[in-house]
Amino acid sequence: MNNRVLIIGALGQLGGIFINALLKRGDFVLASDIHAPNSNTLGCDFIILDALNEKKINEIILKHNISQVYNFAAVLSAKGETDPMKTWEINMGAFLNVVKASLGTSVNCIFWPSSIAVFSEQSGLDLVRNEVPMFPTTMYGVTKLAGEKAMSYFNTKGLIDIRSIRFPGIVSSSEPGGGTTDYVVEMLNAAKQNMNYISPLREDTVLPMMHVEDAVSATLKLMETEREKISISGAYNLGSFETSPKQWSEIIASLGYELKLEFNEDFRQSIADSWPKKIDDTLFRKDISWLPKFDAKSTAEDILRLI
Repeated sequence: MNNRVLIIGALGQLGGIFINALLKRGDFVLASDIHAPNSNTLGCDFIILDALNEKKINEIILKHNISQVYNFAAVLSAKGETDPMKTWEINMGAFLNVVKASLGTSVNCIFWPSSIAVFSEQSGLDLVRNEVPMFPTTMYGVTKLAGEKAMSYFNTKGLIDIRSIRFPGIVSSSEPGGGTTDYVVEMLNAAKQNMNYISPLREDTVLPMMHVEDAVSATLKLMETEREKISISGAYNLGSFETSPKQWSEIIASLGYELKLEFNEDFRQSIADSWPKKIDDTLFRKDISWLPKFDAKSTAEDILRLI
């Protein structure tokens, strides 16, 4: 039976490719965001929807008999530090309103992405396992950790099925949205336009990354998995490859692009210093039977082709 899916925050970095993947497998998709798209090229119906409006979300769920909700509404790590209180209100409000609007309806499962931003120096950053001490250093990370604890409660109590992945930096051809790992996409754009790039992170700052298609395939595999096979009530770690600004520039050069790279550290460096260098996603791969398709070089090559 095909799903009837509502995507909230569909115009962000992840929305478009999720729309395509869900449509491809035959699902009904209703995309939504707080503002309208520049052009009607989504391939599905679209409505303007504020993730903080619980009543409206509930109305849409009931009207369209929605069975799954993908909730991507969030203020990201770097942007969130400019107004931490607003970040808390939006991120936690969006999480809780979607849950409340879904209770007692046709919705049988919610996907809500978490992030490597939940981790901290106390997590053992050289190789971060799924369950470790977490003291996030950004309000974005705080909201993601709070959401993880809340979803664990809802899952354990059997109130509603919520599933989550701690995404690493996502590499895609869409416009970056204010995250600490945005430099990977910005460097590709600069290389394609034959422009110089000033990195906000040190040249040797290693962070985990992932091609957006791998993020989508992992998520869809998780959402297809029977609940009994999911061994945790919270979020899964997910990894693919690791890179630094210097290593990424070398990969770009190996593909025939010239990119002059300079460095000017800003506040994002301290955020990156509290994030994992490598992710242990053994648990996810065991429970969900998933492997990434792209490595660092094939990711850069593919995204450069799409830009």
